[in-house]
Amino acid sequence: MPQKENFQDISTFSFNRLIRYLNNVLRMGRIVQGMLYKFSDAYIERKIDLSKEIIQQDDRIDLMEADLEYESIVLLSSYNFTGIYLKSCFIGSRLIQRFENMADLIEKNSKLNIDIMNNPYVINTANFEDVMEITKEIFSYALLMLSDFINIEAKKLKTKETENNFFKKAKNICIANKEIDSLIKAYKSYLYKFKENFKVISFHLEILNNIETFSDLTTNLSEDIIWALTGDLFKCRENEMELFYSLGEE
Repeated sequence: MPQKENFQDISTFSFNRLIRYLNNVLRMGRIVQGMLYKFSDAYIERKIDLSKEIIQQDDRIDLMEADLEYESIVLLSSYNFTGIYLKSCFIGSRLIQRFENMADLIEKNSKLNIDIMNNPYVINTANFEDVMEITKEIFSYALLMLSDFINIEAKKLKTKETENNFFKKAKNICIANKEIDSLIKAYKSYLYKFKENFKVISFHLEILNNIETFSDLTTNLSEDIIWALTGDLFKCRENEMELFYSLGEE
């Protein structure tokens, strides 16, 4: 996020309030990250207590969503933000929704994991460890992009070198997301071979579908941050960040 003195003239109070808001959005993302790491352990290592802990934690995300959405409305209605400051308000509101949706996916997976562990039929979930590790990695990349956007000052944020670094991270997320899709497709084929207990297999399939959706949302996070940085809408296509729509901003 540009430092106040390096960009347009806004009051110190409104600038500090915006930065505090964005850091709280990032904090929400960090909580989701913690939930993701816990679910990975709960699923791979079959920990039912950890799954129950994740379900309880989702209430905290819901409360943060309500508080931050209200703050977003106050910022947009009370201050005459323009340019990157206005985009920062919009991106904050968009990321709140994405983080809430991602937390819901982890909560659903935790409930499914409990159902799996309450059934005597066992699938070796260690086979799915690779996809969990890559999912955690790209989400960490996306949060790093958001942290950099908030904390890098204007004179560095607007340089070509910094922009290239953002695009490099977004491209890495894009490529890894395609890898996740391929792995999940292979894992589904593996699960379809088991005929003994369709109910348990369906739970695993739903978990994989939710992980795939989570990784897609992570890609959307990186696209959102690139938009806030450049004013142009880029989409992840064929392992590249492709320009989809340009506002023609300077």
